[in-house]
Amino acid sequence: MNAYAESIVNGLKVDEEEAIKIQNFINNWFDDFRWSSATNSQIVRTAKQAQAMIADPRYAELVAYNGN
Repeated sequence: MNAYAESIVNGLKVDEEEAIKIQNFINNWFDDFRWSSATNSQIVRTAKQAQAMIADPRYAELVAYNGN
């Protein structure tokens, strides 16, 4: 697990598998997000937004396309 996934695990209280799923979703669909310059709180906020999008049926095609 990388440091970014660890931030997601700790910030959202999810398991490693879910954190990696969220991280991959962010990588594929949040074009303007830059992991290297993001603060921990920015990572957690963005991960929370991505987690909500993943759970939203309106985004089901994106999640399926992402392979998650």
